[in-house]
Amino acid sequence: MLAIIVVNFKYLNCVSFFPLSGASCLLVVSNIDLRTNAAIIKPSTFLKSSVRGSILNVNNDYRYMKIGYYVSLHAEILGNKVVPTTENAIDAYRPPVMLVRASKSGTPIMPYLVTDSVKQIMAEFSFPIVVFAVNPFSFNGFQTAKNRTALYRAVKSLGMNYRYAVCAQPLRGGMVSVKSFFGECAHEDYNVKEIAKKVYETFKIPVCKLHIQRFDGKAYLCGLQPLKIDEITLSDANMISKIVSRVSGKGWFD
Repeated sequence: MLAIIVVNFKYLNCVSFFPLSGASCLLVVSNIDLRTNAAIIKPSTFLKSSVRGSILNVNNDYRYMKIGYYVSLHAEILGNKVVPTTENAIDAYRPPVMLVRASKSGTPIMPYLVTDSVKQIMAEFSFPIVVFAVNPFSFNGFQTAKNRTALYRAVKSLGMNYRYAVCAQPLRGGMVSVKSFFGECAHEDYNVKEIAKKVYETFKIPVCKLHIQRFDGKAYLCGLQPLKIDEITLSDANMISKIVSRVSGKGWFD
């Protein structure tokens, strides 16, 4: 038996079908081309609306002042439940905060240092060193440094000419970067998959890229960043669509 839920408001008319059991109005707001039976609209339409219900924000970038962030903010202003929350979006993209919260939730991490001083980094860690940007405007992920000169270059670049601190970590193994969709990633290493799952449980970021260090048979979370829209392939969009279809109308927010 099906219940018909009609979402009507000034800028949107959409009809969605959910199972009668545990039915709820879940609206998917996405800038990714999804193929799903869920009620779905573009961010520009949602930001002009006053819809009430549960909002699933599927976006490639949730950083502060990006469209994904404003979707979650608009949902919260309207009093809606939303994934991800603005608090989680801000915390996830700030490496020190992200690492602290992830570690408290049981995710393995490497030692790290937040500073703009190359001398302090060298006093704390031996080479090689991996450096992540802390500033909110960088899309560059990380840089590795095998010597003093390379470290100065990385800190200057990722710190925007030393205007911002960086997050430095010892590089003890190999770095892998994986796409994570609702905590699922296509990687053969079980430990990497578990980190993706734990990070999603902690921050509820539907779409992101994770930087993970593999060392001595274990995996350690090092960084999280947004995906560029052109990094999301048709196969990725299909995977996201299947997950969205799976969670729609199942009391997911309860």
